[in-house]
Amino acid sequence: MTKQWNFYGRGEELGSLLAHMRRKRWFFGAIRGRRRIGKTALIQQTLKILAEDRTSDIPALLVQLPDSNPSDFTTVFRNAVLEAGLENRVGGAGSIQDLAGIAAAIGPLCMSGVTVVLDEFQICHRGPLRGFPSLLQAQVDRLQSQSPAGGLIVLGSVETEMEALLENRRAPLFGRTTFNMTLAPWSLSTIFKVCERHGALDPARCLTLWTLFGGVPKYWRHFAETDGLDDIPEWPQWTKELCERIFLRSDAPLREEGESLLKRELHLNTLAILRTLAERRKCTHAQLREALPEHTTLGPYLKNLTRDLRLVEKELPVFAGEHSRGARYVVSDLFLSAWLGVIQSACQSARILPISEVSERLIPKLRTLEGHAFERMIRDASEEASRAGEADFPMTDRLRGFWNRPRNGPQTMEIDFIAWNEDNRRVRFGSCKRNSGEHNPKSLRIFRNNVDSFLSTRKGKRFREWQHEFALFSPSFSIEKRRELETANWICRDLNDFRRMLGGEKAGEKGTVEASPKIRGEE
Repeated sequence: MTKQWNFYGRGEELGSLLAHMRRKRWFFGAIRGRRRIGKTALIQQTLKILAEDRTSDIPALLVQLPDSNPSDFTTVFRNAVLEAGLENRVGGAGSIQDLAGIAAAIGPLCMSGVTVVLDEFQICHRGPLRGFPSLLQAQVDRLQSQSPAGGLIVLGSVETEMEALLENRRAPLFGRTTFNMTLAPWSLSTIFKVCERHGALDPARCLTLWTLFGGVPKYWRHFAETDGLDDIPEWPQWTKELCERIFLRSDAPLREEGESLLKRELHLNTLAILRTLAERRKCTHAQLREALPEHTTLGPYLKNLTRDLRLVEKELPVFAGEHSRGARYVVSDLFLSAWLGVIQSACQSARILPISEVSERLIPKLRTLEGHAFERMIRDASEEASRAGEADFPMTDRLRGFWNRPRNGPQTMEIDFIAWNEDNRRVRFGSCKRNSGEHNPKSLRIFRNNVDSFLSTRKGKRFREWQHEFALFSPSFSIEKRRELETANWICRDLNDFRRMLGGEKAGEKGTVEASPKIRGEE
């Protein structure tokens, strides 16, 4: 039986939004973040709390703007007014006949205390809807001067277009917002809480879900609403059932999600770059030009992917300056990385092959992807625990970038994790393995050799006289494996440890939380 889905995370954002809406004077706010990140859910939760702590409901009008034409926009807005029962506040819904009528209706709605929420507001930067912000400007200026109790909130999922609408000095709405908020993916502390509540406390399952969904709340909710998964004891069978129910079956909620997201958000040239990066896992600018010779200009599209959509990360080589031409690009959005690398081809195969056969073949590909995702999970968890003041190793910075060959250095060198504390001159070197059994004598010897090689480079020499720590990371360690490694002076940290640091079990509790007999991951 599934547990009820609650409003998770977003405590800071919720508190800030409540503070703005409780001031009883008009506000104009902007909330940004990628699709499915929870912008609308945040608004709904805020309105729910406000309704509970007052004697009457807070009137609100939520409208998802269609990416089409003024006529369709007008119809959608007019129908939303009728459905909310607010037509009397605008002198009748019949007065809303065009874009000017929409803007004119927002004025009296806000004056009467209504909070108007316009979702997907970035479409007002496109084609036939470009004139709407100018029409809205007069209403915003009048409302700001009269300061009634209502408000206007615009939600947007494309950063560049929202910037053009609200931050460009020549834009009609420039300088008029009273607050701006950006929603990032869920923190790992929230993810651990959701896993604990919805039957994925086992670290192997938590890692699988993180690899597939990242920190996107909507995707986690689909998992939480899937009955029966927590009754499956073994990780491979659990993962097969998860992927079948979430992605592969004809009624799976995310079967079309990846394609829909890509087609809705991306220009064809941008989509070609993203697919190339997913196929090759990493590419320099020169390698992309070679792979896509028909695309003569890549710079604007890469900027859109890295800065605006935040789907791709630009990594700099460790042993080079910040303006190195050797920078490479990788898909950083976990859901799209999983979709393009594993799920998309499986969904296509499931149309002509038995689903059970497709999901069986998917398992080894997902294992490989999880290995890369786990390294990122450890880096993110370490930073988050440090910010919260709960880390066993409080860091002031960590090494970023990818490992290239140092000048006059060894042919190969790679260390999964390097972080340091400048105040007490401590540096932690870490090795990440998806399976704790892979922390064997051979891999440990290679790890120490790589650390010695790094300390011999110009980049690493500053740490030679510091206190060195050597940490091994895996999703989980058995009590026996942890004892074996710690006896040899290795530090062992797994997802159970980070869960305790980030607000799960009390940090004072000793030992390792192992998978229960009912739920077995992989050791």
